[in-house]
Amino acid sequence: MKYNRTSVFHPVQIPFGLTIWSLWFAAMYGSHAVVCSIAPPDPNSGVLNWLNVSFGIATLLVVALLLWLGRRSWKLSRPPHELNERQVFVTKVASGIHFIAALSTVFVGLQLAFLPPCV
Repeated sequence: MKYNRTSVFHPVQIPFGLTIWSLWFAAMYGSHAVVCSIAPPDPNSGVLNWLNVSFGIATLLVVALLLWLGRRSWKLSRPPHELNERQVFVTKVASGIHFIAALSTVFVGLQLAFLPPCV
């Protein structure tokens, strides 16, 4: 049985969570370096500044997306279903990787959002 790449049963779904995480990671750290060189926030404002707030919002959005994708994949793999073994494998592994990527995003995002930037 052939699936298109957007199907939740296609094996490309397995690395999708880590791809989202790596894009978020590169965007956060890249933008952090650029903002700190161009227009750093006021150091007297501490951790509650526009840069940390924007990182916090972006992190929450990515975590929500990854958790939603993980939950969706997990629900598809649960009985009753008419899936073959390959489809169940893809959905369970993809779900686990989505959840791992969400956890990684939280840990890295906490450092970005709660430490003073541009120090």
